[in-house]
Amino acid sequence: MKKKDRAEERRPTRRSARPAFPESNRLLGQLHILSKSLLPFLLAVLAAGFWWVRAKLTHIYAKSRSLSERFHLPAPTFLAASVLIAATAVFLSIFTLGTTVVYDGNELGTVSTPETAELALSEVEDELSDVLGDFTIDMSLVSYSTGLVSRRSVVNEEELETNLNDQLDLVTYGYALYVDDEFIGATRSKEALEALLEQVKAPYLNENTQSIEFLEDVEIREGYLPNEDICNLGDIVLKINETKAGEVVYVVEKGDTWSQIAASFDMTSAELEELNPGFDINKLQIGDELLISNAVPYLTIQVSQYEYYEAQLPYDIEYIDDPNMWEGDTSVVSKGVYGTADTTALVTYVNSEETERTIVSQVVTSEPVNEVQKRGTAERPSWAPTGTFRWPTNGTITSRYGYRNIFGGTSFHSGLDIANGTGTDIVAADGGIVTYAGWMSGYGYLVIIDHQNGYETYYGHNSSMLVSVGDRVFKGQHIAEMGATGRVTGTHCHFEIRYNGSTQNPLNYLP
Repeated sequence: MKKKDRAEERRPTRRSARPAFPESNRLLGQLHILSKSLLPFLLAVLAAGFWWVRAKLTHIYAKSRSLSERFHLPAPTFLAASVLIAATAVFLSIFTLGTTVVYDGNELGTVSTPETAELALSEVEDELSDVLGDFTIDMSLVSYSTGLVSRRSVVNEEELETNLNDQLDLVTYGYALYVDDEFIGATRSKEALEALLEQVKAPYLNENTQSIEFLEDVEIREGYLPNEDICNLGDIVLKINETKAGEVVYVVEKGDTWSQIAASFDMTSAELEELNPGFDINKLQIGDELLISNAVPYLTIQVSQYEYYEAQLPYDIEYIDDPNMWEGDTSVVSKGVYGTADTTALVTYVNSEETERTIVSQVVTSEPVNEVQKRGTAERPSWAPTGTFRWPTNGTITSRYGYRNIFGGTSFHSGLDIANGTGTDIVAADGGIVTYAGWMSGYGYLVIIDHQNGYETYYGHNSSMLVSVGDRVFKGQHIAEMGATGRVTGTHCHFEIRYNGSTQNPLNYLP
């Protein structure tokens, strides 16, 4: 028995509405009219049956008479034989030998032979084993009885299998939803599952949507399922909205800090550190891959849609060589102006995050205006700033930038404390001019370098200083030695970076 055919046999069919009888609103009247209308039909059926029986009897009579004449049988004998043959033919056309199958006291049906019944039971066992695992019918609950039965009561093997399945009531024909071969849930209606998947896509649809699809392999499979697998749509929706095992990774970019990355994913630094054991949170490198989550959604939706907007057109830069400026330095003579263009783009999103943007067409509404810059051609001196910073000394970070508890209270720490032994070399983080070299309150002996580009660096708590105000120092030049002067709890270098007077987190600038 094919599962699909059996399911279709069990599937209810729609019945058309019964016709009304406007001639009478009373039941007896309606029955009278119905019987009158059916009477000619019934008479015609009876007549057809009568003529069929007469034809059969005439044929039998002719055969019998032929035999009688051939064998010279007496008339009474011939008549008795004819009646016997006719009665036997009629009996055999109405009755036959059959085997009735009973399971647990309930009659399942009658089939032609015991072998047919056994084949049906074996087929049901195989089908249920496919669905439930190893399954065997309890034969102590099965009984057969063979005898004369009405031919009309005999069923075929498939009907007996269907009746036995209904009696066992262990499986249901339904439709199961799978995502990447993982079972999600099942219902008796394929249309309900299809509608559910469309509802999942609905929030991403708009008038500009060109395509929408699941990146996973989403499949609806039909067939027999264990009864407990059938669930309501609400349970399936809850399962789809949950997450499954899978890694979400973030690649570290320039300027990233551990706390900033954690905050951007609504995590604490401790939670991020727990997912990434072995990472030094103070020495992130560009390109490092951090695990953000061990779970991903069951369904990933990719949407491509047209977007219409006014885009900025970039401007070019025109350079004018200036011998009064150092090589690598520039200054703006006249600022550039972005152009504008009415733009049509095909944009792809994966779970609402843009992954690709392709410009389909642009109509320029205003042309960009080029920027003019002076470009230095003079040879750069060794003390000129490079625009990047190096570590000012070697050691262990004992206090980071930000709020901390110290000296019995909470205070804001404006730099980075790097501890090592007394006398450890301290060097300029970049080239520049020394603007302070002396004692300053809690800093102790302090050196300040102006890097001539808005940045200043501070080097505090020195045991000795090797530069004076006005000195031009190059990147990496030995400027002081580590000490414990000022307000300190141990030997270290207090290192600050300031831009236009505002303190910055040094870890955002150091390699």
